[in-house]
Amino acid sequence: MRKLVSVFLAVSLLAFAGSVPAHAAALESSGTPLRKLQRGFLNIALSPLEVVHALDKEKMKDDFIPSWVTGLGRGGLFMTGRALSGAYELVTFPIPFPRNYEPVVEPEFVWQHLDGISGYEDSRSR
Repeated sequence: MRKLVSVFLAVSLLAFAGSVPAHAAALESSGTPLRKLQRGFLNIALSPLEVVHALDKEKMKDDFIPSWVTGLGRGGLFMTGRALSGAYELVTFPIPFPRNYEPVVEPEFVWQHLDGISGYEDSRSR
């Protein structure tokens, strides 16, 4: 019986995922409650990318403390901050605070850091 239920759930999820139109993945325009909701969800889901960004920033430094230690520490703090701000935006998305649904953290989305990561530009041009 459990196997039948799990198969049913898997098939249902696949059918639902296939029915979502491709244009539904686009971001809403700025200054709307739906943009704030999307930003909150994406900042929670993608907050681990802050660790990647911090490690990339730290790798060029020649300090006494190894760069991976400071990168993991700083990235963990930034990841926590982005996830908490995402949770705040997720809960308060209908409220226009800050003014006009502006983002709580900068950059607005974590992938906006990726343009500065070395090697990322090269992999996109291939």
